[in-house]
Amino acid sequence: MKRSALVIVGVLVFLTASLYFVDTNLRARALADADAALAARAQLIAGSIDRTLQARMMEGFTFAALPSLRGFATADETALPARTAVALVELKAIVAADPDIRAASIVDPFGEIVLTTDASMHANWAPRLFVREALAGHLSASAPARDFGEVSQYYSAPIIDNAGNVAAALVLRVAAQELGGALDAPPDALLVDENGVRIADRSAAPQSFVALVPLAPNVAASLLSEQRYGAEVTQIPATHLVALDAAIKRGNAATLTYLDASKPSVHAAFRRLATNPWTVVVYRNEDAILAPTRDALAVTLAFGGAALIAGALAGSALRGFGRQD
Repeated sequence: MKRSALVIVGVLVFLTASLYFVDTNLRARALADADAALAARAQLIAGSIDRTLQARMMEGFTFAALPSLRGFATADETALPARTAVALVELKAIVAADPDIRAASIVDPFGEIVLTTDASMHANWAPRLFVREALAGHLSASAPARDFGEVSQYYSAPIIDNAGNVAAALVLRVAAQELGGALDAPPDALLVDENGVRIADRSAAPQSFVALVPLAPNVAASLLSEQRYGAEVTQIPATHLVALDAAIKRGNAATLTYLDASKPSVHAAFRRLATNPWTVVVYRNEDAILAPTRDALAVTLAFGGAALIAGALAGSALRGFGRQD
């Protein structure tokens, strides 16, 4: 009896050690594979977003060079009425040709909208970053912004006069679904701007225009004053994802694991865009990553338990036969 008990205890110890070893290795491999997949996905999405931004900026550059728009931007008072009519027809044609373009506008050197296809005529956009960049001679793609009851992006380009100076800026307001389509990806994905604010969120519970960590009061006030995220965003709430925020600010491509109140352990990969100082973050809950491993271990335990019971029954039966002999 003692010998049989020792054999059973030894078998149990061996099985436990084997299962622990197998489980540890399966978990490590699953997490390593998940990190590699997240990194590859982040790189793929970043490339897709860069192409989307660059294509729209080049489109704005091309439209800004149209003679009708340049003629309007540089017209004197005598020629302005005729040039206005021609330029407005051109702006309306741009909008009509692309269902994602919500409006096309021309902004003068002082930031005032002087010609547009929507209801924003004479609005002062001087504080807005995309206008300031265009009037400084640069192409610009804005962060998504909540204006006119929807989330849009603004693409701006300088309109250059014959002397090579910036005479005005062309602004295209484009539906943000276009950017969301470039971000579309399982697992969950975020687009975070240089201020640590989520400007696009493809998770199950999206939190757009929410900062990863609380912003300094002066930073938040400046962003709201210039309507960085649109006139309809009047506050910037925050979460407390300190590790993720710090990793993004350090830059470069990386993977990390951080803690989230709703998902205690999260694996993420991030990749900085080439076009704008924004960062793609792709992440998965560790529980979801390890679910197949737990299922495999459960199957192994079931087979192991069945084998142990069968072995014990077989041993008992053999001892019974031995006593009968």
